[in-house]
Amino acid sequence: MNSSLAKKLRIVFLALGGVVLAYLIHKIGIDTILSNIRAIGWWFIPIFCIGIVWYLLYTVAWRQFLSRLDGKITFWELFRIKITGEAANTLTPMNFLGGDPLRVYLLKKKFPATEGAASVVVDRTLYAIGTLTVITLGIIAAFLHFEKLPPNIKYGVPIIMIIAGAFMAFILIHQRKGLFSLLMSLCRRLHIKKSFSERTIERFEKLDAQIIKFYELSHRGFWLALACHIGGRLLGVVEVYAIGRVVSDEFTVFAALILTALAPIVNAVFAFVPGALGIMEGAYGGVLYLLHIEPSIGITIQIAKRLRAAIWIFIGLLFLGMGQREKVLHTELVEKEL
Repeated sequence: MNSSLAKKLRIVFLALGGVVLAYLIHKIGIDTILSNIRAIGWWFIPIFCIGIVWYLLYTVAWRQFLSRLDGKITFWELFRIKITGEAANTLTPMNFLGGDPLRVYLLKKKFPATEGAASVVVDRTLYAIGTLTVITLGIIAAFLHFEKLPPNIKYGVPIIMIIAGAFMAFILIHQRKGLFSLLMSLCRRLHIKKSFSERTIERFEKLDAQIIKFYELSHRGFWLALACHIGGRLLGVVEVYAIGRVVSDEFTVFAALILTALAPIVNAVFAFVPGALGIMEGAYGGVLYLLHIEPSIGITIQIAKRLRAAIWIFIGLLFLGMGQREKVLHTELVEKEL
C-alpha cells in the first residue's frame, strides 16, 4: 500500500470515527455530555497532574538503562525526549514505530545510535509488560465480578491472555540471548531475506550486546524500571477513577480498572482508526451500561482523556521545537569559535 492511499484511508476512517462519536453524543444528549464536562471544571488541573507523575515514572524507568552508559544526559532532557516521542506516537499512524525512532534520533547527541536504540527497545518491552499486567488485572477483576459469562468469553479471553503472556515471555527471554540475531536467522530460514550486509549484522550484534549487558548487570535497574512502568499504567486507573468520580458518585474503582484495561485492547484492534475515535467512546459507554452506570460518564471520561492527550502533544511539539532551536544555537556557537 502506497503512502498516498494509506493517508486517504486514514482520513476516511478518521471521518467515520467522527461520525460515530457525533452519533453517540446525539444519542445520549449533548446537554448531558456538556453538563458532565462542566462538572469536571477546575478538577481537570489535578487530574492532568496525574499524567505528569506517570511520565516522570516512565522517565525514571528509561533512565535505568542509560545511567550505566558513558554518555551523560540530565533527567530533564530525557523527560523532554520521552514526551516528544509519545507525541509522535500519537500523531503518526504507526504508533510507537513512529515515536521510538524519534527518541533514538534525539538521543544521538548524547549516546551512540546503538546504545540509544537498545535503551528504547528495552523501555518499550517493559512498557508492554506493564500494559499487559494492567489488562490481566482488569480481566481477573471482571471474571470475579461477573458470575455468568458467554463461553466464547469465558474460555477465549484466558486463551488469548496466555498467548499474549507467552509472546512477551518469549521476547524477554530471547532479549537476554540475542533477539535480533535470532530474527535475522529466522528471516534467512523462512527466505524472507537471504542475506544481510556486514554493516547490518554488526549493528544488530552491537544492539543485542547492549541489551544483554543490561539484563546481566542491571538487575536492580530492571526491576525498578518494570515497577515504574506498572506504576505508570496503574496511575491510568487513578486518572479514569478521578474523572468518573468527579462526574458521578456512582462511579467505582472496579469500573475504572475495567475501562483502563479495555483501552489498549481497543486501540490495538482498531489501530486503523486514528486514536480509535468514536470507537473508544462507544466501548467506554457500552461497558458502563453493562455495569449499570450512566454511559454518558464513559464518553465524558474519554473526551477528558483526549483533551489531556492533546495538551501533551502540544507540549511534546514545543519540546521538539526547543530542541531544534538549541541545535541551531549550538551550531552557531561552534561556527563563531572556529
